Amino acid sequence: MKEEVQKKLEILQSLYKADMLNPFPYDDCRKLVADKKNEFEGLIPSLDMYFSDIAGLCSWGERSLKWTDEYIDKFGPLLQKSFFQKFPVFAPLEAAINEKNTPRLFNQFLIYDLMRLTLLDILPDIKEAKEQKSSELSLAS
Repeated sequence: MKEEVQKKLEILQSLYKADMLNPFPYDDCRKLVADKKNEFEGLIPSLDMYFSDIAGLCSWGERSLKWTDEYIDKFGPLLQKSFFQKFPVFAPLEAAINEKNTPRLFNQFLIYDLMRLTLLDILPDIKEAKEQKSSELSLAS
């Protein structure tokens, strides 16, 4: 179990590090809202916050095994929602985000959805790994 968790954590950290090489897709965002600036004014800061929250969690790597259950329970539900579920005001833009029209933004969404879903998948494993470690310690006492 622990090896599987460590492997997933390594994948998350490598995705995080690889994404750090990519600049924020400002041009693609501006292209999306070019004729609707007032309607979608907060797109860039909302995306930046969303991506930053996920990247921050992924940056922990193996140290995430030290997350408390309370911490996991706090951010776990936040990971349940995609960007467009979390910010429904931007949902009309989703169909325009594709490989041809907005390639950088499209790729960012692919990476961050993969990171978000992997985080969601691994949270129960982190809790279980902590419980196993705790029971091993109590057995050794």
